Amino acid sequence: MTPEKVVLLFAYHYPPENVIGAARPYRFQKYLSRLGYRCEVLTAADQSCCPNSCVTYVGDPFAASSRANLAWQAERGVRKLFFPGALGFHWSFLACRAARSLLSPEENAQVTIYSTFPPIGPHLAALSLVRNRRWKWIADFRDPLIHQMSDGRHHWLQSIAQSRLEKTILAKADAVVVSNDGLERRWRSTYPKLGDRISVIWNGYDPEDRIEERQLPERDFQLISHIGALYGGRCISPLLESVSRLVKTGRVARERIRIRLVGPVDRECLPSAKFLEQAKCDGWLEIIPHQVPQLEARGMAQESNALLLIQPHSTVQVPGKLFEYLRLKRPILAYILPGSPIEEILRRSGANYRCVYADASAEEIDSSLETFVKQKERSSETNAWFADKFNGRKQAEDLGKLIQSLHRPRTQVAQTPVRTVPQTND
Repeated sequence: MTPEKVVLLFAYHYPPENVIGAARPYRFQKYLSRLGYRCEVLTAADQSCCPNSCVTYVGDPFAASSRANLAWQAERGVRKLFFPGALGFHWSFLACRAARSLLSPEENAQVTIYSTFPPIGPHLAALSLVRNRRWKWIADFRDPLIHQMSDGRHHWLQSIAQSRLEKTILAKADAVVVSNDGLERRWRSTYPKLGDRISVIWNGYDPEDRIEERQLPERDFQLISHIGALYGGRCISPLLESVSRLVKTGRVARERIRIRLVGPVDRECLPSAKFLEQAKCDGWLEIIPHQVPQLEARGMAQESNALLLIQPHSTVQVPGKLFEYLRLKRPILAYILPGSPIEEILRRSGANYRCVYADASAEEIDSSLETFVKQKERSSETNAWFADKFNGRKQAEDLGKLIQSLHRPRTQVAQTPVRTVPQTND
């Protein structure tokens, strides 16, 4: 008798939570289920408003516990010393325990563990769960664990801890999935002995998520919006300073432009408080510093004349919001580094876009921004290449093929890395 195919997904973020990291595991769960897999999801996202029998909520004590709690203080210390930012350290123990309960009756099933980062909690839970088990583990990296930044944000102790954890995960996982080929190239070069475990499954979109077109409101200014959080090196200060220079010199009339930032923003990603106050007073900057519901956020993007993509610190990350942006049919202003996979996707997608390079001079940034603001074409369309290559249903099929390759006897077939965007010449 054919064993039941079970996939247990550790996904700290998951719908209805409105963060971009929730969309990828949701698409995989949705379409793997249609391919005959029984999927179980463990998440820190509250499910009380939309209960689902295949989703188990495991609350994160760090988000709910009193600061007097010893476990809370312990996790705070780990974050401060070794892993800055959201971690899910204590959560990983609880999630692993819940997973053992879910899988205890599955002695004869074909079990695959899938964990997705960030944050690191899902990988820690999977690492603990698969120890001394015959279950297969796929570690999914939407972002790299180690951010190779030049701004000195990480001290030596954090770098060592992150490097060792990265090596451990890559060594212990049966397969590693990354969301872009830039990170794949880095890791194949850094860990040549582990190269056959690394596959690329890009981020993408749900083909069943239909977007209704909206007409732009009549207005006398260009509204350029960034929708989503700004954190972890996504510093928008140079762009805002460029707008300020263009306005002060009269190259762009202040009443003709408005920059709108929608979502939580780390203070380090913005200019000084004095600058922000002046920009708001001048009327060209609006900040809505909190998360908004998904449909509302999409509506705010659709009513914008153009959309901002901010990724100036890494050439091995592709924000998930890029694929949402491209489907909204608005021009995109991308603040990125040269050589980023983002630019290649924008170029091949047929979209209306302009790149502003983070390593450019102030005058070059001003010139690029001025050209973008003054362009007459305000629509954007993607082509068949984009629609096919980033289709979430096909990406789940690729993941399904990878899962089956892991469960075949090694003598039967060699694992072949999954590539959803082949390297071809235009």
